[in-house]
Amino acid sequence: MHEASQTGTIERSRPFDGWAFEAACDLERRTSVPIVSRLFRASDLRRGAVFLALAAWCAPHSQQRPLLAGVTEAEFASWLFLEDPAEIAEVLDSRRSDPRSLALFGQEPLARPEQYQNPFV
Repeated sequence: MHEASQTGTIERSRPFDGWAFEAACDLERRTSVPIVSRLFRASDLRRGAVFLALAAWCAPHSQQRPLLAGVTEAEFASWLFLEDPAEIAEVLDSRRSDPRSLALFGQEPLARPEQYQNPFV
């Protein structure tokens, strides 16, 4: 499926599924922030950052819990698309802040959110 964007370029829709799709749908339903449709058309870099953030939201590592504790669902959902993707990664997991390696995570989400905590992935 192709569709012209506002800049006139053609963008390809790239669906995803599993836990990331369920988390994005749930967050979108709760906040009314359009997440799923944006992720279908987002760059690999943005998708990688959002998948990392959704994993932290669903299954936070002990170091991420304090960072997310005072954040509302609406704030979190908006942050996913307002913040620079590398900054999102730096806040949640500095090992993932390199844009090239972060973009590798954007093609498809890992099978389980807990896998994002593995330093060898």
